Amino acid sequence: MRNEAETAATGAAPEGAFVRESGVRDDAHPNLVLLRHGEPDWSPSGGSSVNDPGLTPFGRSQAQAAARHLSQRPLDAIYVSPYQRAQETAAPLAAATGIEPVTVEGLAEISVAVEGLSQEDVDRYFVAGTRRPLEEHWDGWPGAETFHEFHTRVTEALRHVLERHGMTARRVGDFTVWNWEGDAPHLAIVAHGGTNAVALSHLLDVRSVPWEWLRFESELAAYSVVHARAVGPTGAAWSLQHFGVVHHLVESGLRKP
Repeated sequence: MRNEAETAATGAAPEGAFVRESGVRDDAHPNLVLLRHGEPDWSPSGGSSVNDPGLTPFGRSQAQAAARHLSQRPLDAIYVSPYQRAQETAAPLAAATGIEPVTVEGLAEISVAVEGLSQEDVDRYFVAGTRRPLEEHWDGWPGAETFHEFHTRVTEALRHVLERHGMTARRVGDFTVWNWEGDAPHLAIVAHGGTNAVALSHLLDVRSVPWEWLRFESELAAYSVVHARAVGPTGAAWSLQHFGVVHHLVESGLRKP
């Protein structure tokens, strides 16, 4: 089917190298979709800022577009942050797939202290936090949890999610190698820019920094995909196959190409 579509689109049939590489990627292996929530309504009705907003009407349209697209993929389970913006983004995907989402508290975004502030004060809060000396960024946003606490919380939540599907990690020298039992799981996590960025750095075995959401910066309602690919005599390493995918938003008229 893939080859037929590419031939129809280009008039040229894929050849040996393309077919071989595509075949390896299509083999059964664990894969994980990391979807960021849609546009949040940080100041409902134009009032003060809230820490746990729902989606705007535009954000709900983004969630519907993501659901239409991702529901075409094989999925075994959906895990979601407890925050409203993530819950409301996961709801259309759950409806489209018939999969009941599992809420995981540890997948919540890094905490901030902006409840009740005006938008101007919120802007000043983040600007001041960003301009601190770099070593102070490990403290997290002012008045909230530290980045170390956030990183530990997210990676522990991710470990529990993967263990539910037979996947465990072990250190081999300088490397992290993953193993799984049973069928290769196809999973989705619906969470946040910071949460998903920490998950990516952890799975890819990349040294963490306290601004992961900038290093792996993802747009609202964009998603990334990682596959577990075989390495060494046994085990697997996570491979970043797609990052920051937004073509579902483009196709729905919600984003310019």
